[in-house]
Amino acid sequence: MPRLPRRTTLTTRATLLAVVICVLVLTLAYPLRLYLQQQAEIAALAKQNAAAKARVDALRATISKYDDDAWVEDEARRRLHYVKPGDTTYLVPAAPSPTPTAAGGRGPSSPDDAWYSQLWSQTGPAGR
Repeated sequence: MPRLPRRTTLTTRATLLAVVICVLVLTLAYPLRLYLQQQAEIAALAKQNAAAKARVDALRATISKYDDDAWVEDEARRRLHYVKPGDTTYLVPAAPSPTPTAAGGRGPSSPDDAWYSQLWSQTGPAGR
């Protein structure tokens, strides 16, 4: 019979140990979850910061182009059609736009058109 109380003591100690371990795990679970969430947020913010720095570098490179007089002159010629004195310019007419009849299958104007479209169709050539 002396063995029986010994088992109870071992079982009681094992139960106490299991309870303590469960309490520790439950106590540490919430802070661990918060820590992992914060680490994920820090990683996302670092990624956004890197993207913002790349955008700033690209904008700085674009701004630095404006310091180059040749680039500014080329852009003025291309975008604004500037011409230096003595240069010969050539104007190429644009291709004619399709007529409203061919594009929409409607006549010169219809009540569904905007007022300015109706007005423009009435100011067309007289030989229609």
